[in-house]
Amino acid sequence: MTLQFLNQSIPDIIFTLYLLVYFPLEGIWRNLSTAPPKPKLPNLQSYWRQGRFVLLLLAVFMLVSWLGNHSANQLGLDIPLSPGGAWGLAIVAVLMAVMHVLGKRAESKMTPEDRLKQEDKLREMPFSMPRTRVEIAAYFVTMIGMTATWELLFRGYLLLVLTPYTGLPLAVALAAISYGAGHGFKNYKQFFGSIVAAFAFTIGYALTGSLWWLIVLHAAAPISMFYMARKLTPAT
Repeated sequence: MTLQFLNQSIPDIIFTLYLLVYFPLEGIWRNLSTAPPKPKLPNLQSYWRQGRFVLLLLAVFMLVSWLGNHSANQLGLDIPLSPGGAWGLAIVAVLMAVMHVLGKRAESKMTPEDRLKQEDKLREMPFSMPRTRVEIAAYFVTMIGMTATWELLFRGYLLLVLTPYTGLPLAVALAAISYGAGHGFKNYKQFFGSIVAAFAFTIGYALTGSLWWLIVLHAAAPISMFYMARKLTPAT
């Protein structure tokens, strides 16, 4: 398997090792480091700092994909939509409808103490909730761009380059663990929760071969957090 993998182009090998090794280790190290926390930036600067890293990573990914002759369909961007992708989008639509109903029911039963707990959770998020119209637009662009990029890199790309050499089950495991660990280590519950969620997304892609529904589902999380924050603290 090692000799076969070395037959890949050098950019593919370097980029794959970055995603599998450096990305998760850097995420864990960032949380375990004892360095003093950086001062909190204004919202727009915070979104830009996150967005510029993703833009750089996306640019490298596009170059590597071009050099490796990886097509959009091979990377899970099936156009026209495959049957698996269509089923995935249908499942996402049902899930979002169910979550909306459950969210409305939970909101109607929410006590002032529950609201305070939700506000505390929002303050613990790695990014601040937007307040102004400009911040809201920047937030949506940043979060949708980030979630789409993660799906392309850790589902579409890694499964494409790893599967021929490791087999699909091991490729799924490697991609899921590297992405889940890349969220960092705050505590065991968060760490293993991230890996379990990553496995669910990666298996979903392996079963359908389509990223579109996973991009929509992934982007729904930060968008839902925004609307929850709006209800708790209305925008100005």
